[in-house]
Amino acid sequence: MIEWLCTGMTLPRWGAIAALAGMALLALACFRLGTRKRKEKSNPSDQPPEGQVGQITVGKLHEQGAREEQQDCFALSDEALIPTHGLLAAVADGMGGLSHGGKVSQAAVQAVLDAFPACKGSTQAEPLLLALAQRAVQAVNDLLGPDGLRESGSTLVLGLVREGSFSFLSIGDSRVALYRNGMLTQLNREHVYQRELALRMVNGELPLAQVYTSPKGAGLTSFLGMGSLQHIDLPAAPIRLLPGDRIILMSDGVYNALTDQELTQALAQEPEQAAQAIRQAIADKNYQNQDNYTAVILACAPDEP
Repeated sequence: MIEWLCTGMTLPRWGAIAALAGMALLALACFRLGTRKRKEKSNPSDQPPEGQVGQITVGKLHEQGAREEQQDCFALSDEALIPTHGLLAAVADGMGGLSHGGKVSQAAVQAVLDAFPACKGSTQAEPLLLALAQRAVQAVNDLLGPDGLRESGSTLVLGLVREGSFSFLSIGDSRVALYRNGMLTQLNREHVYQRELALRMVNGELPLAQVYTSPKGAGLTSFLGMGSLQHIDLPAAPIRLLPGDRIILMSDGVYNALTDQELTQALAQEPEQAAQAIRQAIADKNYQNQDNYTAVILACAPDEP
């Protein structure tokens, strides 16, 4: 079953999502992938390949915060595709400072979901993610049209678990991080203007203080909806997953609200409880301008005792 949420409700198709835009509630679920029980006799060909993390548990969090509408969107690929394609997760954050950010994030996620089943399972992770990103870029550009480029936009982060490894592609400032052995490590690089300022500082063009004090530092330098992208981020190689690892894909409404320490404490729990802990921690902050916040947590089963 394909699962995706853009307005806080689990909905099967684009039209229903558009009709319910602006609604939000917490969506928390925990389900077993790859080794779920079947009524029929197990077929050896259905088992994960040797070395694959055979069981992934998913926690999900999707809240509107204090914003007038929900512009985040996330999706998980169909469970039936796991043996051949792996598990794909997507998080897109429509840009609140621009118009129709929710429609753009939905268009990006819809394009990725539509394209993923047609991708051959034997395709290496990086080319597959590049092809999916290209579909998302084209879908958003088509939605906005030549005159609408940069009038709206969205970030996008894709995460793919396949054969015991994790790969990702990111555009914008949504984050992907790895929790391992009690430590949280950000895996992707954000496409924000502060990076450009840092380069200019190293080249002697401006003082160090300006890198961290510029009001434009958080502005995006690459995002869906700008036409041709300026940056994408990919790992040098897929990351081999270990028992007990957690991967979190999240919009900036999560990591701007919580410290790394708070996120680390939450992710030490099972993914369903971790998602609930993140939600509660953000609610406890009670920020008057709390952004939409969305997270997908992919957890590898721990070693058997």
